[in-house]
Amino acid sequence: MSTVTTVRFPVDLPTARRGEHWYARAGERELRLSNLDKVYWPVEGYTKGDLLTYYFNISPTMIPHLEDRPLTLKRMPNGVNGEFFYEKNAQSHTPEWMPRIPVRSEDVGRTINFLTACDVAHMLYIVNLGAIEFHPLHGKGTDQGHPTYCFFDLDPFEPAGWTEVAHVAGLIKAVLDRLGLRGYPKTSGATGMQIMLPLDGHLPYNQIRGFVGTVSDLIHEMEPEVTTLEWDTKKRTGKVFLDVNMNRQGANIAAAYSVRPEPGATVSTPLKWDEIDGIHPSDFTIETIFDRIAEVGDLFLPVAQGPGQDLQPLIEQLGAQPRKAREFKR
Repeated sequence: MSTVTTVRFPVDLPTARRGEHWYARAGERELRLSNLDKVYWPVEGYTKGDLLTYYFNISPTMIPHLEDRPLTLKRMPNGVNGEFFYEKNAQSHTPEWMPRIPVRSEDVGRTINFLTACDVAHMLYIVNLGAIEFHPLHGKGTDQGHPTYCFFDLDPFEPAGWTEVAHVAGLIKAVLDRLGLRGYPKTSGATGMQIMLPLDGHLPYNQIRGFVGTVSDLIHEMEPEVTTLEWDTKKRTGKVFLDVNMNRQGANIAAAYSVRPEPGATVSTPLKWDEIDGIHPSDFTIETIFDRIAEVGDLFLPVAQGPGQDLQPLIEQLGAQPRKAREFKR
């Protein structure tokens, strides 16, 4: 076990200490790292060194889900119980070798230079900033008006939990099967699930939301006592919220294999359809995920690499009308 970790990972992060700083070798680059012994998960004792080593090991599997996608950083430099802040624009002192994707934002009236990650050094640089999670946008490259996937976001509100999420996921699977669509489920890494559909990337968000919204309406009609589409959080108690609005430009969710700032350092994990009833999101953590990948591989690779699906015929078949995104006050 490495001197900078508390967990036994498949491979140690190659580090060396020189003076006050740690240095890591990642590919052809040497990165200066900070505060490797800082505790990020106080209950478990997991450190920043554990987090960096996790991403060093998971990078070959995770990079296809990040490359060429702008990243919104949620920086938590003092761990899961500390304050956090969001960052989109690359800082002025960001090294030249870190790739950026310029995206024009009509909301702020300027171009935002997002960071992206195409190799392990890029990932480690971002994690060293205190980013526990990776949050890619739904589109690739500079074209953020056409997502390369859509998804059903299942968010349970207590006392509803994973049992209810699994039930609703089964209903969605039945509808997708009837429509001839391929959907891929993953745990959110917290309490919920996303079911993602790879797309061919030619439809805009309003049409994508129209499709996801129409299917979500059908699911709610099937199980009105279990599901909800209510925006008032007080009215969601005990139900699974179907969050159609997450399919909007600029929104993001934790990527597959991203660590979450949750108890146990859980990992957002792709699932097989036939195992959903028998697992719980807490089963998959930075300590357990590598045995799973060795067993099942990357179940989510089709979401990252396609082939994408064309929703246009099904939008017409369902009579799904385009839907505006719900606006949020900034």
